[in-house]
Amino acid sequence: MHIAIVIDCYFDRGNGTSVSARNCVRELLKRDIKVTVLCAKADNAQKVGDETIVEFDVCKIPIYQKTIEAQHALLAEPYDGRICRALKGVDVVHIFMPFFLGTRCAHIASAMSIPVLGCYHLSAQNITYNAHLKFLPGATSLTYDVLKRVHYKRSLIRDIYCPSRMIAHILLMHGYKQSLHIISNGYDPVFKKTSDIYENDKIIINSVGRLTKEKRQDVIIKAIAKSKYKDRIVLYLAGKGSKENSYIRLAKRLGVDMNVVYLDRSELIKLHNNSYLYIQASDVETEGIACLEAMACGAVPIISNAHMCATKHFALHSGDLFKHGNAKDLSRKIDYWIDRKCERNRRTYEYAEHAKKYSLEKHVESLISIYEYMLARNGDNRYLVQDYNDYLKFEFVCNDEKKNFIPDRITVCKLSKLLRRCLKS
Repeated sequence: MHIAIVIDCYFDRGNGTSVSARNCVRELLKRDIKVTVLCAKADNAQKVGDETIVEFDVCKIPIYQKTIEAQHALLAEPYDGRICRALKGVDVVHIFMPFFLGTRCAHIASAMSIPVLGCYHLSAQNITYNAHLKFLPGATSLTYDVLKRVHYKRSLIRDIYCPSRMIAHILLMHGYKQSLHIISNGYDPVFKKTSDIYENDKIIINSVGRLTKEKRQDVIIKAIAKSKYKDRIVLYLAGKGSKENSYIRLAKRLGVDMNVVYLDRSELIKLHNNSYLYIQASDVETEGIACLEAMACGAVPIISNAHMCATKHFALHSGDLFKHGNAKDLSRKIDYWIDRKCERNRRTYEYAEHAKKYSLEKHVESLISIYEYMLARNGDNRYLVQDYNDYLKFEFVCNDEKKNFIPDRITVCKLSKLLRRCLKS
């Protein structure tokens, strides 16, 4: 099997989607699957194995270029001839992002009769938050519609990879009628519990992710400032982003002992193992692999219950969630766990075991199953909604001769309601 991975920003290790793509490529290569990566040029280019790299010039976007770079992102400028040559002999095209390169690859792959797997790692809310359109009425719905009409056209992309049931539900609600494959991005098994901690007087709390508006690290800083253990807590924010200087000033003003760090994998594993709590405060999160990595290392999570934060479904107990954007409620949860060290130590093993359900190995096995499903379809009118982590599957074949068959509105509504019930359970 020969897979083409299309992702604008492949080499940046500070971008969660890039890390997931590199993990995916590494595991596919281990299974003797040939991989070609189409991506933007980067100064820090470093391959994970013997994948073939096809690079494209970086596309500069007026007005928003600084914002894009602050997100640890690059956009590639597509060239048809180079894309055609790269896709020759490819069995499946796997597109991570709905930008210029990805959309052009979808068009060319479709013309070459190569099945395309589109991914929904970037929600419309990610775009509207960072384009300063969050409070503009209708902006988010319009963005979902534009993405559906421009990139996720069923004539080009018949299968969409959803990193969570939340994303699948949202796509159904916004009229996306492709087959939806729900699988976790999977965390690298090198993230694991290695030692016991808390022998000193300091309490380490950490959070990993881009320092941007929707990640809400400001709520974490404010919550620690309200904690009765404020003087004992050391906060580590692992990541970079446009809000870095703002958060440093906020922590200084509130008297919070905070360190902004950018760590390699071994250093991050050590941080997780030496952290008492991990906090995911995001308003928008399509999955939250960083939280899974922390859980696997034994850090107990406190997670935002925001509607668009899929990470909340990793919480094993309702008490491990806090009211999104509410620093006072988060502070109460932090104090609760510091007051109950023995209970917290028991919970750490529970979360480490739970994280194994979302391992990278299981992710790649599921991904290969999706590739095989796409190749075996033979142009028939199959429609599928399947969760590969927690068993849930709907599949039917329409015998109608209509070439562009899509499930009717009643069917979509039934599937959407079922997913909504599953999300609440």
